Amino acid sequence: MKRLIFAVIMALFFFIILNFIYCNLDEATFGYNVVFKFTIPYIISLQSAPIPMGFVLLISFSAGMVAIALLEALPSFFKTLEIRAKNKRIGQLERELSVVRQISAREKQDIPENSANK
Repeated sequence: MKRLIFAVIMALFFFIILNFIYCNLDEATFGYNVVFKFTIPYIISLQSAPIPMGFVLLISFSAGMVAIALLEALPSFFKTLEIRAKNKRIGQLERELSVVRQISAREKQDIPENSANK
């Protein structure tokens, strides 16, 4: 979780720095407008607003940083779930063991009483 938070903070940091650089470059460098389109013939046709190329690069860079952090965090998340399940199982087995020990202690106390009665 700490890695994910760190990655989000770093992505925001880099976004701010790169946005500063992007805003201070001339219009011709990263000012080319990009329009994203999605079409399924005769069903749907979507089109985005024109977005400057530099901004698209900034967003993709920042999103990539967060995506990599999420991919690295997934194995540790599953390990945490596995450890919790094993700790739960250990707790169950410890409770069973304490019950068996109590039963065994009662039986040991009952045996001398039964042999003394004979």
